[in-house]
Formats: sequence, C-alpha cells, structure tokens
Amino acid sequence: MGAFFLRLGIGVLAFMAVLGALLEISREDGGDVRSAPNVTDRSDPLTAELRRCQSLGDAALDDQDCAATWTETRRRFLTPSPSSHPEE
Repeated sequence: MGAFFLRLGIGVLAFMAVLGALLEISREDGGDVRSAPNVTDRSDPLTAELRRCQSLGDAALDDQDCAATWTETRRRFLTPSPSSHPEE
C-alpha cells in the first residue's frame, strides 16, 4: 500500500511540474524580460558593414563585401592585442 502512495505522490508532483512549465511558457507577459542594450560604435565602419550584412540574410553569403568584412572581423578577434602579452 505504501508503494501506491509513493507512486501517486510522484505522479502528482510530475503533473504539477509540467503544469507549471506550461503556464510559464504560455504567459504573454514579457514585462520582466530584459534585452541587452543596443550598443553600437558609430566610429567603426566595420560595425555598420556587419549590420548591413546581417540585414541581407542568406544573400550575404554571395556578397564580396560581406566576405571581406567577416575576414577582417576574424582577424581582429583572433589576433592577440599587444597588451595581452605582459613583459616578462
């Protein structure tokens, strides 16, 4: 008899967890959701070009300017800055 109540309790808890998750997903109230601030560096033309490529979507794959921009972005990201290697 004890096993029955144990299984029943586990079933009720599982049901409540699923119900709570569904209610949370279905909420249309997005008031407490915060998005990252829109920070753009207007002095960097690379940022503007990246935005343009982003707006092109799949067409950006065939755009030579976008390919050059992505290459420059990778170079900037992957090249260590002089200050990252302290003098020994």
